[in-house]
Amino acid sequence: MRPLIGIPCHEDFRQHSGRPIYCNNRTYTHALESVGGIAVLIPIFNDLTALESLLIRLDGLLFSGGVDVEPGRYNGEPHPQLGEVDLRLDEFELTLAHWALQENIPVLGVCRGMQLLNVALGGSLYQDISEECPGSLQHCKRDLPRNTLIHSVHVEEGSRMEEILGTNEFWVNSLHHQAIKVPGKDVQISGWAQDGVAELMEAPDYQFVMAVQCHPEEIYTSEPACARLFSAFVEACRDRSASLAKHDLAPAKKMTISA
Repeated sequence: MRPLIGIPCHEDFRQHSGRPIYCNNRTYTHALESVGGIAVLIPIFNDLTALESLLIRLDGLLFSGGVDVEPGRYNGEPHPQLGEVDLRLDEFELTLAHWALQENIPVLGVCRGMQLLNVALGGSLYQDISEECPGSLQHCKRDLPRNTLIHSVHVEEGSRMEEILGTNEFWVNSLHHQAIKVPGKDVQISGWAQDGVAELMEAPDYQFVMAVQCHPEEIYTSEPACARLFSAFVEACRDRSASLAKHDLAPAKKMTISA
């Protein structure tokens, strides 16, 4: 059976009409579909406790790219180069992240998603790489097509990420201006750009908590390492679903919902 994987939506406005909508990039859903997963887009709930009815039906969560995490979430003061933030989105996604960690369900983070998971685990962020990491590469290349390969990533030898990606180095696109500063509890940085900026993370104490700073959903058709990442994630979601079904189990009906 194909696993159900939740992807939180962002708030936006439809072009021309200006109507408020919930949305996310379609490339995430197609990347999951290509390896046997089914994406379930999750709108931002006004009553977060109502999430319980949905979350117990999901086999995994994917946290996508997006706006900056508000620095107060990691006890930081806003930097002059801090980009757009969305307090409602932060509360929503951190609620989902804490639930996923509590229930130990598979999680994949992409760009903002990697930063969000690190914050959820108690870590902090560089609010602007170019300002706070002198001599770093230009990581925010949003002026180029989203599938443009910008730099290589070195993968930690012996890490789970190396096992999944099947390589110790691969090339990535780069669309971010923030990055992990201090890793959170149980977070292992398992990949770096040439300038030392964190590009991959994992949390080995969990079933599957993996994240990347690049956007693999834009390059998985041409970069085998990225395709393998999605395959491993969907397989972990499928394994969790099969294990629950085999033992006639279900996630707890009552769970802690908190940001």
